[in-house]
Order: sequence, then C-alpha cells, then structure tokens
Amino acid sequence: MSDYIAPSSDYRFLAGHVLAPEYLQMPGAADADAATLSEIVATLGTFVAERLVPLSVLADEEGCTVADGSVRTPRGYPEVYKELAAAGWASLHVAPEHGGQGLPLAAGLACDEVLSSGSMSFALYASLRLGVYKVIDALGSDVLKSDYLSRIGSGEWNGTMCLTEPQCGTDLSLMRTTASDTGDGTYRISGTKIFITGGDHDLTENIAHLVLARVQGGASGLAGLGLFIVPKFRKNASGAWTVPNGVRCPRVEHKLGIHASATAELLFEDAHGWIVGTPGTGLAGMFIMMKLARLGTSFQAIGVAEIASQKALAYARERVQGRDLVGGRKGSVPIIEHPNIRRELVRMRTLTSSARMLAFFASITQETTASPDPALAVQSERLLSMLMPLSKVVASEYGVEVATAAMQTLGGHGYIRESGVEVLLRDVQILPIYEGTNDVQSLDIVLRRLEEGCPELLAWMRGQVAFLPQGRRAAQVSRTLDLIEGAAVALAGQLKASPFSALEMAREFLWLVGHGVMGVLWLRTLQTIDQGDKLPINAQSKRAEADFYFAFVHPEVDVRAARLNAASEVQDALLAHELDFI
Repeated sequence: MSDYIAPSSDYRFLAGHVLAPEYLQMPGAADADAATLSEIVATLGTFVAERLVPLSVLADEEGCTVADGSVRTPRGYPEVYKELAAAGWASLHVAPEHGGQGLPLAAGLACDEVLSSGSMSFALYASLRLGVYKVIDALGSDVLKSDYLSRIGSGEWNGTMCLTEPQCGTDLSLMRTTASDTGDGTYRISGTKIFITGGDHDLTENIAHLVLARVQGGASGLAGLGLFIVPKFRKNASGAWTVPNGVRCPRVEHKLGIHASATAELLFEDAHGWIVGTPGTGLAGMFIMMKLARLGTSFQAIGVAEIASQKALAYARERVQGRDLVGGRKGSVPIIEHPNIRRELVRMRTLTSSARMLAFFASITQETTASPDPALAVQSERLLSMLMPLSKVVASEYGVEVATAAMQTLGGHGYIRESGVEVLLRDVQILPIYEGTNDVQSLDIVLRRLEEGCPELLAWMRGQVAFLPQGRRAAQVSRTLDLIEGAAVALAGQLKASPFSALEMAREFLWLVGHGVMGVLWLRTLQTIDQGDKLPINAQSKRAEADFYFAFVHPEVDVRAARLNAASEVQDALLAHELDFI
C-alpha cells in the first residue's frame, strides 16, 4: 500500500485557476495565494503521513476510556496533538494577535481535509474548537476575549459545542438545561448534554464548553435560550485555572465509528457560566459555530474519500487476480486492468474531486460574506445559504460512496482491519448525520431558500454558463438548470397546496441543485484545461474526470427530476402504506 499523499496540487489548481476569481476576492487572500496554500497542504500532509496515519487503526481499536471522571484518548494522541499545536497547525486561521497566522478560513478547511485523511477522530479535536474561538471573538465581552481567545486559538485549550440533550436534538424548543442569573456577572448552569464531540479528554489542560441553555425567568421557546461559556476548570483566587467547575463526564458513547473521538455525555451541576452575547440570542450565537461545523463536515468527508481512493488505487495496482478478458493475455493480471475496477477507481477520484470543488467554493463564499464590498457580501450570504447545505450533503454522501467503493475494490482485504479501509467506512457514516442531518439540510432549502437563496444561485449558475465556452457539455448543464428552475416553481406551489408532497421530495431537489453547481464547476475546469499552460495537475487525468462526471455521474439529474415530477404518486403510495410488519 502506498503512503498518503496530500492533494496539494489539486488545491493549487482550484485556488490559482478554477476558483481564482472568487478566491482572490476573499479578505486575506494575499497572505495565502495558491502557491502558499499548496505548500501548506503538502507540508501538513507529510506530518499526517508520518505521525497520524500510523496511529489510525490502533487508535480505533483502543478508543477512548473513562477513568475517575476523566477521558483518556488513545496512546500517541496527546503527543501528536501537542506537536500539531506547537507547529502552528492548530491556529492557521486564528488572528495574529491571538497567536495565529490569520489565514482565510478556506485555507484552514483545506488542512482539515488533510487531518481527516490521517484520522477523522483526531481531526475533530483539532478543528471543532475553532468554532468556539469564532463565537467568542464575534460576541464575547472583553473579559471573555482576554481569558479565552489566545488559549483556544493557539490550541493550548480545547472547546466544544453543547447543544443536544437526551430529549432534544433538532427541536431546540424542548431544551431543559437551565441558566440561573446569580447577579454577580455569572450564571449557574445545570443540565445534561449528550453527543458532545471532544466533551472530555487528556489532550489539553482545559476545555471551554459553549453551552446552549434556557435562561430562568426568560421568554419561552427559542427566544428564551442563551449561550454560555462554561470551562472545565475555572480560576482560583490567584488567577490559576485549577478549580473544578461542576462539569462531569460519566461516560463516552460506544458507537459505530470515530472510536478515538470522545463523544461524551456531560453533566453540568451548578457550573459557573459566563454569557456570550445577551439573554435570548443564544441560538444566533450557536449558529456561528454550527455554520463552521457544517462546512467542516464536508472537508472531513473529502479527507476520508481521498485516502480511501488512494488505498484502493494502490491495492488495485498490486493485486494480481483474474484473467485478461479484454486483451486475451495469458495468466492473471493486476485488477486495475479489469474494466469494472477501473471504472470504480475513476468514479472514486471523480466524486472526491467534485466534492472538493463544491466544498472549497462554499468555504470561499463564507469568507466573502465579510467582503468590504456590500454587494458582494450580500450576494455571498445568499449563495452560502444554498452552498452550505449542498456541500454538507453532497460531500458526506460521496464520502460514504467512495469508502464503500474502496472496500469493494479491496474485497475481503478491505473488510479486515489491517487495510484501514474498514475504519474509514465506519468513521464516515456519521457525516450524513451530525451537524444537522442531511434530511434537515434538504428541508432547509425547500422551506426557507426557494424565494431568495435558490434564485440567487440559479442566476449565478446561468451567468457562469453564459460566459463559458458553449458546446455539448454547456448544453447539458443548461438543461439541468432548466430542470432546477421548473422544480423550484413546482415545489413553491406544492408547499401551499400539498406540503407533504413538497417535503417528501426535498432531498431530490437538493441533489438536483447540487449537480447544477458541480456541472458549472466542471465546465470551468474544462475551460481552465483548454486555456491553461503548465498547470499544477495532470491535465489529462483531470479532463478524464470531467468527462466521466458528465457521462456517468451528471445523468443522475434525470432520475431526480423524474422523482420530483412523480411527487403526487409517491405521496399516494406513502400514505397508502400502513407501515406494518408482514
């Protein structure tokens, strides 16, 4: 099996060519040009290949354990985490005044992909805390900023997002964790949170929990929620962070994958908390972190897909099995020569490239929402409202597809632990679920984005196609855009006349739009190859991926459109079925 190789050339190609117009509009892009980004990705890739990949299978086997109320991570994790933080990899897009390098978010998310190729479990410890950093930086008081930003930003401390409760997941109106105002500038937080990623561990000396809780005496429903920073340890009288703060971890979840990530249950027992923002604005503050987490999910999936496809390709080159059914040569041949295996290898590479383009475009759009150009900032917000759920759904489901195809390529050798593919396939299953399930992402588009976000994205796509070389592929994408426009009009009508019919088809519509965006990005890729000279990628292979996408993957739009057109028939079947056991 080959060693992991980070996709530094692909990122240089995207940042410097395919997505260069948008990339250069990002605030701070001058500090991370395409060459610099490529070098960062390559250097981190070396660290990941040498220090993280070798730990992945054993770390999965060992998992996380709870002893004396504290979580112990797998052997090697504390040392590798400290090396990562000391080298500055944990603070790429943290402001320089807080010990970071101030690079754009898009650069940091590209590095999250690389870390996720090494180990999704480990990457979660390194990346999720940056959402806490962003929330405190945006909404925190001067005192909170002074206490937390440098410590969290540098990786000295870690952070979590504490939202889910046993009875409360998507429906936050059911939240029971309470925050009582003491009148001295602090609140007392009491309640139970579950599924908390990195809820407790031994990688850092302190953990800052960002907790959503119901403010006692406040409004009912979502308007009564506040956001609080609750450290594992609070200050003592001399200012040292050594006092246990009423945050206890009784257990970690035993789950299908990401065994080395401490998915914890946390009990807050009269813990000291400091409000972030104001009472009643908790959900708005939490959404800052949720947006980053959803974008991060896309890159986690791409990281898994990248290393899974690399493992499959290396195995297919080495594994000799089966006769040559095409050329008729005698003897067995490497399985890469079998047409069905070659198709799957190209499909894995194409899906990974498609997801990377879409997610990287979404991350760039997130950055341009802060553009000093008001028109660009407004357009970016509207585009992001569509691109964020699109990238989360497409990348996470492509991640599952690629990991599954990798296991099929390795066959029985993929099903056993030693190959590392079995770990990848189990880990990646969580990505369509957490940070808002993919069904929830689809419903968000149909319920909230048909009137503003969808028309903005459709207009952007049509504008792109109009300025790209015309031909068979452009006509193919234009037809998809017509299907999207027709489906959007139909869904808007169904929401009023038959909401069941509209909502049952939300996923089909999301995927239809997703293929519209990916089709546009592949057209831009082909234009770049046609016009480019001395490109940083293998132009022949990249063109082959584009051709494969349009010939084999993009035709899925007809299936999605056919299902959307049959919405009423599907509704009749769904309501007629008594959902009994036969």
